[in-house]
Amino acid sequence: MCVALSGGADSVALLVALVSLRKTQPSWRTRALRAVHVHHGLRPAADEWARHCRALCRQLGVPLSVRRVSVPRRRGRSLEAEARNARYAALATGLRQGEWLLTAHHEDDQLETLLLQLMRGAGVAGLAGMPRLAIFESGHLVRPLLGESRATLEQWLRVHGITWIDDDSNVDERFDRNYLRQRVVPLLRARWPAASTVAARSAAHLGEARELLEALAASDLVEVGIDAGRLVDLDRLRTLSVARQRNLLRHWLLQRGLKVPDAVHLERIRAELPAARRDAQPRVRWSGGEVRRFRGRLYALASPSTPSVGARGGTTRCRR
Repeated sequence: MCVALSGGADSVALLVALVSLRKTQPSWRTRALRAVHVHHGLRPAADEWARHCRALCRQLGVPLSVRRVSVPRRRGRSLEAEARNARYAALATGLRQGEWLLTAHHEDDQLETLLLQLMRGAGVAGLAGMPRLAIFESGHLVRPLLGESRATLEQWLRVHGITWIDDDSNVDERFDRNYLRQRVVPLLRARWPAASTVAARSAAHLGEARELLEALAASDLVEVGIDAGRLVDLDRLRTLSVARQRNLLRHWLLQRGLKVPDAVHLERIRAELPAARRDAQPRVRWSGGEVRRFRGRLYALASPSTPSVGARGGTTRCRR
């Protein structure tokens, strides 16, 4: 087991709880436990956070790796998203075959994720939020604290006299998640105190709906796909309803390791490519790749600079 340790309350609580389980539960004693701290170098206190994590792991007897990453600052790209991508790339490095990567996402994170996805116009997959278990590189991504609130975790640490780091960037309202946390979520809780719990329940329902849609798409791909699903036959695709065509195309692109395009580009793939002249070789390109039509079949191709999708649980990109 490998814990993603930021030094914040949630990841500290997760690590301490796992150490306690290994001491008190015989079935846990043989399970190897280690931690990884990702040093982004974005904040003046980044070195202090790394030192705190080293001290905590020495105290707990847990091996710790500190991995430094360089976060690109590109115009038009979210620094928050770039840092997240760099973090998960670092966490993937060295993950052993079948190993669990445990992150400390909790109930409040799930509410924030659902609200963010709602504001982005996400579909079922996005609104399902973060799954408890997802495929991640050669192992699995596990989020065991999704049923716990931030307040519960902090109170548990206080009771046990355990300190953690407060990241002052978490109150920077230039970032969407922080704006929700500081401004929107308190208003929701003032009216609906159980907002996080209820949102987590809705996300779980949507997660089940996502699984059903994925099962349907996988079944449709068997009928519509060619060459073990690497290509899509357009004549067979047309036999499906419009909703099932879109569902299948999303699934197919993810299976090919590509990021699913936005609704506009997906609709162009579904409607424009089949309708183009028979002697044409049309294509639709987006930031995550491209789809071409050739001889009545669809081909999915990665853009040279496009990383493949590395985490799926159903299909989800890693967050936090």
